Amino acid sequence: MRMKKISLPAFAPRTKRTLRIGARVLLGAMLAVSVLFFSLRNVILNDVLDKKIGTYLEQHQRAVCTVGMAKFYGLDRVVIENIRLRSSAGTIAVNLRSCSIKLGLWNLLLGSLRPEVLQIDDLRIRFQPGGRQYPGPSGPANGKEPRPRPSRKPAFSAQVQSLLQLIFRYIPDTLRINRFTFSSDIDHIRQTFHVPQFVVQTPAFATLVEIQSRGKTWACRLDGNIDRKKKELSVRLAPLHPDEKIFLPFIDRQWGIRVSLGLAEISLRSGGLHRGELQLQGVLAVNGLTLNHPRIAVEDVNLQNAALDYVLRIGTDCLELDERTQVQFNRLAFHPYLKFTARPTEQLTLRLKRTAFKADDLFGSLPAGLFSRLAGIRTSGELSYEFDFFIDFTRPGDLSLHSDLQRSAFRIERFGRVDFSACAAPFMYTAYEKNRAVRSFMVGSENPDFRSLDQFPPFLKNAVLISEDGAFFGHKGFLLGPFKESIAANIREKRFVRGASTISMQLVKNLFLKKDKTIARKLEEMLITWLIEEKRLLSKERMYEIYLNIIEWGPLVYGATEAARFYFDKDVAKLTLAEAIFMASIIPRPKRFMYWFGDDQRLRPWLQAYYSDVSTKMLARGMIGQQDFDTLLSDIRLKGPARFLLKGGETLPAEELWPDEETPD
Repeated sequence: MRMKKISLPAFAPRTKRTLRIGARVLLGAMLAVSVLFFSLRNVILNDVLDKKIGTYLEQHQRAVCTVGMAKFYGLDRVVIENIRLRSSAGTIAVNLRSCSIKLGLWNLLLGSLRPEVLQIDDLRIRFQPGGRQYPGPSGPANGKEPRPRPSRKPAFSAQVQSLLQLIFRYIPDTLRINRFTFSSDIDHIRQTFHVPQFVVQTPAFATLVEIQSRGKTWACRLDGNIDRKKKELSVRLAPLHPDEKIFLPFIDRQWGIRVSLGLAEISLRSGGLHRGELQLQGVLAVNGLTLNHPRIAVEDVNLQNAALDYVLRIGTDCLELDERTQVQFNRLAFHPYLKFTARPTEQLTLRLKRTAFKADDLFGSLPAGLFSRLAGIRTSGELSYEFDFFIDFTRPGDLSLHSDLQRSAFRIERFGRVDFSACAAPFMYTAYEKNRAVRSFMVGSENPDFRSLDQFPPFLKNAVLISEDGAFFGHKGFLLGPFKESIAANIREKRFVRGASTISMQLVKNLFLKKDKTIARKLEEMLITWLIEEKRLLSKERMYEIYLNIIEWGPLVYGATEAARFYFDKDVAKLTLAEAIFMASIIPRPKRFMYWFGDDQRLRPWLQAYYSDVSTKMLARGMIGQQDFDTLLSDIRLKGPARFLLKGGETLPAEELWPDEETPD
């Protein structure tokens, strides 16, 4: 098939001449504008900076923001020197000697402010929370009233989106920082960190980070990738040599938490902001993590592998960790759900749908150092767990809590460091004070002070049950009601004011764990309690018998038999109802029993409410008769050695108070 030749219409000579003239005029105008900009570029730059600084100072009274010099070099490189910034409260102070920004001529022509190269020299930042209040003018310097601030805080999603835009839009292709110094003064602890050089070249980057602090130097390798179009970021922090670890020096001295790790990785992908909601996905993983803090555990806590494959939704007033999120914890994997809402009231939801896993995967995943008594335990069968928690922080008393751990064909194949069933037979018990062994005695018939459960008077057994754990013989180690009340009370007071330990948990703490107030001890206490109760390693009767024979009941006084002599100079079987209730009342604070008494050595009046509450519950359960209830008086007199510790009482040498024993601290 023959193709037809298409001819374009030719411009008339006059049209060609007009186009040539127009092109020359446009080129000339562009050249004139370029010459004008080139000649006035420094004036324009400083005018823009002055306006930006003025706007900032109007919105932040008492703040300081000054620039020593700002100047163009060539067409696309700006150098700014001697930048000084201080927040209005003095919390943050920044001093920068020199900053060189290469924008790129093409970026300037397109109106893009993203620099191609950013070099920072001698950057110093000081951070001091609750910083000094610097004197300043009572009103704005320009005579104008400051702009009113919005009553609502910026939306969570908008704040995070702004941060992501800063990363993906404005981080330069090459970032070089020479001499970065960060100093802090937090809770009167002063620290200074110095990084000699930090270099990042995107999209893929790899650099050496060297931190100098208190005469020591830490070095590690930082690498990753930034994909601006896909809005993806990945960062990897690793030691210089595979057999080394990365140490975090700041938090060690500041909060006493020693942290080291073998590898840390984080990735992030932004789904963009849609209808006020921002969705982020990524992975956070650490290997070879070691923690040490006296509130966490006595020993180092070692976690070999942990990963969080997260889906995070950030709304206007809420943060939500989607149930598609997966947590990998050594050999365990589960999908948690978390939601925090800030307005109109602060609310928190935590949820874990019933998840089944091999029992040995749970115990085999326990971090070394966190569960010392359970170390080495081997189990078989399956476990499943579900958890649901909700609280409105304005109404903590209305919180809801559900927790349930179920077992299927569960067996203990081998105990770890401790055989928790050994206490079914007579055994040697050692009491500790401040992690120091102070007493050892047999819990069995070989000990003349030992009493079997049926040898204790009903008044004492029932008063202790009502006071400490009225449902002891009916539950399996835990009671959610008191636990919820404890959480609510602690939130209301904004400090720890109330516990929720059952008799089972108290016994486990006394038998197998030291009295360290650590997270590890509490978690291990709960796991051991569950093992003993679920597998009936000890009967309820034996547990209560041991409890009454070993618990601390005064300074170096252990067990009810010793306590009866110490307080009343009588055998435990002869205790009256009033004396039994008194002994139950001091179990939470046995060393402070003397504060229960006034100057006249009689019980203080406020104990009448306690006596009334306990005796009423005992009457309702048929533990005492109506006559016992009607004749009960909250009035006792100490007749044993304890009376010498009361205010205004007689005094005796310590060796007579505690014969053949160490004196208490």
